[in-house]
Amino acid sequence: MNNLMRKVLTRRSVYTFSANLPKDEDLMVVLEEGKLLSNAETNQIWHFTAIQNKDVIKKIYELSISILPDGTTIKNGAEMLLNMPMLLIISGCNVKYAEDAANSLFGSMMLAAEKHGLSSCWLSGASDVDVNSEEAQKLMHEVKNILQIPGEYVPLCIGAFGYKKSKEPARVTKVDSIINIIR
Repeated sequence: MNNLMRKVLTRRSVYTFSANLPKDEDLMVVLEEGKLLSNAETNQIWHFTAIQNKDVIKKIYELSISILPDGTTIKNGAEMLLNMPMLLIISGCNVKYAEDAANSLFGSMMLAAEKHGLSSCWLSGASDVDVNSEEAQKLMHEVKNILQIPGEYVPLCIGAFGYKKSKEPARVTKVDSIINIIR
């Protein structure tokens, strides 16, 4: 099995990170690789916001539980944000397919991170947020101000990067009976 396929098959989301922040050189390589990827429709220019400040992460947590719809799994798991060493928010211009492209981009960046010894976890996409209310619009504006996201950009995806606590290697899981081909 080649290295890329092994990385794809063994990469797992990490929910418990060590307190150590990603090394600057590793983080910058992942961000540089992310900058080169584009969306399907418009050669999207991304804006990345890496948050390593615990006070800012706490503020994002507080605002996110206000924006997320009640009873969602994401809202119930939002406290995970408080234990993340670093959050990455991918913002883009609000064009067709931009959120899908941002989520796909984060997936590619997860593989790039793995290559540099970083672990990751995708946390949420923009469609998980109820932005139709005036209050939600106000809170989203506050998030953009706190994170210094340029005016034309919209937060589309959030995830975490860091080093996993456990050094246990991931195993390739063999699963049978999950494919149907209908001809």
